[in-house]
Amino acid sequence: MSNDFSYQDYVTDKTFLDEYNSYQAKYAKQMRESDKVLVGLVSEVVAKHEPAKGKPKLLDVGCSTGNLLLQMRKLFPQVELTGGDLAESSLEECRANPELNGVAFKILDLLNLPEKNEYDVITINAVLYMMEDAQFEIAIKNIAGALKPGGTMIVFDFFHPYPQDLHIIEMSKSHPAGLRLRFRPMGKVEPLLASLGFATPVFRPFTLPIDLPPSGGEGDLITYTVPAADGRRLPFRGTLFQPWCHLSATKV
Repeated sequence: MSNDFSYQDYVTDKTFLDEYNSYQAKYAKQMRESDKVLVGLVSEVVAKHEPAKGKPKLLDVGCSTGNLLLQMRKLFPQVELTGGDLAESSLEECRANPELNGVAFKILDLLNLPEKNEYDVITINAVLYMMEDAQFEIAIKNIAGALKPGGTMIVFDFFHPYPQDLHIIEMSKSHPAGLRLRFRPMGKVEPLLASLGFATPVFRPFTLPIDLPPSGGEGDLITYTVPAADGRRLPFRGTLFQPWCHLSATKV
């Protein structure tokens, strides 16, 4: 499908951005469960940082309205924070938020990332699943280039342990042109990371620790949970299971 909705279309889809920014506002005060895990991984990296090397620097890619950076600003005052996004409307909200004073924000495209050896940590929160293979490879290569040697990439995205490379086009009220989703097998991602300069990748499949009920509206695509026989709460979006996963890897 040649006209499917991709991550680059977010910057021109005002209706969707307004909806998404409203959704993000729900988590401005209370951290999402997935973000709690991500922040925990950042904490491990920050704890190992040597003070003699100066302040650790972190870039949050796809920062949206800054919820994750807001939490990290409170938890890690010693970290120099930067947020990047393609949506100027989201960045405007970040810059207008007094609680994010001191955080730098800029238009940022993972397919054109000019920084080199700049950051100790780069977080990429629910962005890469909208990229095709060539874009995904360029993005990972650019992230490696922007990290300092020994720096850490932390990703929250769709990764799974099965030998299935899934390409899904989701047609919905929010994305009538079709939203492209990629569910990547860990076995395919790991050798790509090694070829682009990353070592010791760790995949941590994520399931919600709380119950989320369906929204009640048939046309709504809001994450809800389905109980599994082993006690896990599996995240679904409509009829689709979401294999969310946290990935961390170190630049060699």
